[in-house]
Amino acid sequence: MEPHAAELNTLTQGELKSMEVAFNAMWESARRAAEAITRMREEKHSLTATVERLEKELEHLRRETAQLKRQVAEQEHGHGVALAGDDRDALALRIKELIARLDAYL
Repeated sequence: MEPHAAELNTLTQGELKSMEVAFNAMWESARRAAEAITRMREEKHSLTATVERLEKELEHLRRETAQLKRQVAEQEHGHGVALAGDDRDALALRIKELIARLDAYL
């Protein structure tokens, strides 16, 4: 007879039931932890993809803002095509919107 078998024979039904309940509770805790880890991994993957997308959009907005600033500077220094008042205001508004979007990401 194995050494542990003798110990099991001396345990009462109540003790065995208590051990079974404790093992089941531990198993359930481990199962819930595994599910939480799986959810966190999925969330991390989703957040990583979101960060990558936002970084690309931010870079695009930075390039567009720089280009618009260059265009405005050229207009102010008499280079390039002259803008009508409404076009100039629209361009200035677009630049302000892009700067606001950039600030929102930062």
